[in-house]
Amino acid sequence: MKKMASLLVAAALVAGGLSGCTKAPAKETSGGAVSQEKTTDQEKTAAEKENGGGEKTPVSLTYWQHSSAARDEMMTALVKTFEEQNPDIKVKLEFIPEGDYSQKLIPALATDTAPDVFQIQSGMVAKLAQTGAIKPLAEEVMSADSITADFVPAAVDGLKYDGKYYGMPTDLQTIVMLWNKKLVAEAGLDAEKGPQTWDEFFDWSRKLTKTEGGKLVQSGWGGKGYAPEVLSIIKQYGGAFYDDAAGQYVFADDPKVLEAIEAYTAPYKTDKVYNTEFVKNWAGFRQGLIGLMLGHPAMIGNLPQTAPDLDFGVGLIPAKGDSHATCVTSWGYVMSAKAPDEAATRFIQFLSSDDVERQWTEKTGELPARKALLEDAGLKSDPKVAVAIESLNDSFVGALQTSALNTIWTEAMDRILQTDEPIETILKDAQSKMNDELKNPV
Repeated sequence: MKKMASLLVAAALVAGGLSGCTKAPAKETSGGAVSQEKTTDQEKTAAEKENGGGEKTPVSLTYWQHSSAARDEMMTALVKTFEEQNPDIKVKLEFIPEGDYSQKLIPALATDTAPDVFQIQSGMVAKLAQTGAIKPLAEEVMSADSITADFVPAAVDGLKYDGKYYGMPTDLQTIVMLWNKKLVAEAGLDAEKGPQTWDEFFDWSRKLTKTEGGKLVQSGWGGKGYAPEVLSIIKQYGGAFYDDAAGQYVFADDPKVLEAIEAYTAPYKTDKVYNTEFVKNWAGFRQGLIGLMLGHPAMIGNLPQTAPDLDFGVGLIPAKGDSHATCVTSWGYVMSAKAPDEAATRFIQFLSSDDVERQWTEKTGELPARKALLEDAGLKSDPKVAVAIESLNDSFVGALQTSALNTIWTEAMDRILQTDEPIETILKDAQSKMNDELKNPV
């Protein structure tokens, strides 16, 4: 009963840690149709034993991920390759609309009917590990020492709990800078190099802003407080956001955090380089109405499809001094407590292999987590992708890796940008709410 109660609480936490936006029928594919029947560890072990015909029945794994067309298509192809290379394992895929993902995963985690392998926001790993809903990767397949040696620290540190790795990263993203080359050139600025420091970036945002009759007609920068952007500038300013030893958020107590946020928000509040009523920021960038953006490397692959005529440049996030520190966000491939350890870890190992990570980067803009790929000549042949990969060299794990925490932060940033309330007051309120969120029992 105690374990069940813990799982139910964890499920509630996942509800706050997953967000949704679309509704569509769930898709089932494979390898075979997705089975809804529970398969115990004993049954899976027995399935490996020789049957009457002297043959072995492959181990069956179920895998869930929230659905998007590009990722679904690629995962289907990857599973086909995995099964060809591992004929003793069969993987049944289920792609779940993002809006339904938490509603399906929550009861599964709470009732022991969870998939064997699934995706979860990296910030949920510690909470689910504490409840026993997920378990560590099999050491004999992927040792902790090998993971530490082979992967970028910021990509895997958030997937570690109590000295053990519970998953491997996916959808790894940093923050990079993008600019409209046409608008930049028209303003007499360097359209090939882009701004290098925050001071230059803020200056460009002012120079790229145009008004007519007191109304904004061109925005210099479409920034509106996206958490990874703000965490990055706070880090560069030397601010303390979260105290690992105390297990508490401390950003409201550090003057350097206040200094960083004041610098970040001044172009919006004082210089009026953007307002949310003008146009949605990424839509405006695609339409040639916004000069500068900060965003994820995934936009490098997205923009040629959604705005094929847009000529844009890509650079590292602006620097404070010598630091281009950028916040890393990610999801993780994890396995449930009931999964067959060795087979599930082999599947996760495959999904985080050099070849698979290279494919994700080439086709979707997702960054590689393996250190070896940071110097991959093929990946770096695209100058834009090369910049995105370079950003990982000065990266850190963000401290807002669940939607519940992100919601509190987003509401605080909206208040800072849209009201005249003292920033210090808003930060203290947000810090209190976020520390209360951390107290949720698991």
